[in-house]
Amino acid sequence: MSTSNASSNPEKLSADAVIQLIAEALDIPASKLIESSQATDVPEWDSMGILGILSVLDREGVKCDIGNTEALQSVRGVLGVFQSAGRLA
Repeated sequence: MSTSNASSNPEKLSADAVIQLIAEALDIPASKLIESSQATDVPEWDSMGILGILSVLDREGVKCDIGNTEALQSVRGVLGVFQSAGRLA
């Protein structure tokens, strides 16, 4: 039995669930993030934080070009990546 989220019919996530994933990647409480949060607002959202977010995207089966770091500079940008992948509810 596979427990991978990268199945042929992956579940859609709410914006709150995506924010929780971002918070986990940054090792901060989700309460520190809102939809309008940007990397410049959160000290932990540095280059290592972006790598953590990329890791979460990979784990969730969401593809993001590593050169597209602009999309990874804000909560809205990460939500957009999930939306483009058809994973945002």
